[in-house]
Amino acid sequence: MDKVGRKEWKVNHDYHRRSLSETAMYRFKITFTGTLYSRTTETQQTETAIKIKALNVTTAQGMPVFVKRLTN
Repeated sequence: MDKVGRKEWKVNHDYHRRSLSETAMYRFKITFTGTLYSRTTETQQTETAIKIKALNVTTAQGMPVFVKRLTN
């Protein structure tokens, strides 16, 4: 990182995407305690899919809606 700037380093290493994924995992673990209650792999996958869907719905409800304004 000494030879390139911080911004260029972040672009080269996809740091923005990594940061977003780490934030999403943190939100998931805080919301759902990070433990699975199902015993088999198949039911764990179903449980995780349901939790992710619920998290996505609640996140989407809190997101602002942007409307592009036309200027004269």
